[in-house]
Amino acid sequence: MTVLFLAVRMMHGFGVSVVVAELARRLQAAGEVVVIGCQQHDDAFEGLDIRTVAPDSRAVEALARATGADTVVAHSTPYVEIMPGLPASRCRMVWDHGEPPAALFEDDMPVRAALAARKRAQVYPAVDGVIAISRFVARDIGWPAARVIWNGCDHVEDRGPKDAAAPPGGRLRVGTLLRMGSGEARYKGNALLLGLVRAAAGQGIAADFAVAGRGAPVDAAGFALAGMEVRLNLTDPERADFLRGLDVFVSPSLWEGFNLPLVEAQALGTVGVAFDTGAHPEVTPLVAAGPQDLLALLAAYAADRRLLQDHARRAHRFVRDRFRWDQAVADFREERARLRH
Repeated sequence: MTVLFLAVRMMHGFGVSVVVAELARRLQAAGEVVVIGCQQHDDAFEGLDIRTVAPDSRAVEALARATGADTVVAHSTPYVEIMPGLPASRCRMVWDHGEPPAALFEDDMPVRAALAARKRAQVYPAVDGVIAISRFVARDIGWPAARVIWNGCDHVEDRGPKDAAAPPGGRLRVGTLLRMGSGEARYKGNALLLGLVRAAAGQGIAADFAVAGRGAPVDAAGFALAGMEVRLNLTDPERADFLRGLDVFVSPSLWEGFNLPLVEAQALGTVGVAFDTGAHPEVTPLVAAGPQDLLALLAAYAADRRLLQDHARRAHRFVRDRFRWDQAVADFREERARLRH
């Protein structure tokens, strides 16, 4: 069988790109042919057949014919919207990674709201199947019949649990990953993160904060001014070292369809804490009702390293047992077989 995946970009630093690449590699290992169509790509994903294709039903159908693809799966806008235009002779699927609420984007709120409504009314009913990356996304997109297939975490090395040794000076190392810049700042909780840093200092919590992500120094200036360590444009090994080197990974995000960095941090043996919103209750055993709850947890970890160690071990086991790419591929193949009959 040949699968054609569609994603707007296949580039380093983008979660959907990681998901598509991991699925493709494991499908190939199972003997299937996988082609990936996109608008932008770099050299981050060696060994995969990645091609540029316009987000147009005729162009995608031409690529499907040329590669012999019997299944076409759209992972992101604008490919999702053109799926009904493909012939019904192919298995047409939407793998929905979710979209933050339009209300969290002041500049293009009406456009985002209209796009979400269009997908519910004109796309999901017209394709053969819809996959959602979490139970939350299935509800959030208004399509409860979507097959839920969680992402994996085993693309990051399993370095095992960490010990409870306190760092030099006994201070917690708390950090997060963010895509720098203003576009996603509101829903990613950038302002909340800065508030947490100030509040932790005000409450005397012995913690040092760090942030890593893609962007330019000017994009990260606010974090540096707040006294945070800033790491920009890390390689994958550097990113893994950063996550492993934290005592606590904090996600201040107000919306997530899955939150792959939160899962990756736990898979590397680091406690992962997030607000009780979006898919977070599905991907971490530690959720906070608000900033004060999160700060109280940090204070408890600073005072009791054994508690931190216990929670880190539980988080590591939670994600390693639950989120596996081989299971995601098996679920996809099962769903495709169901749709084709």
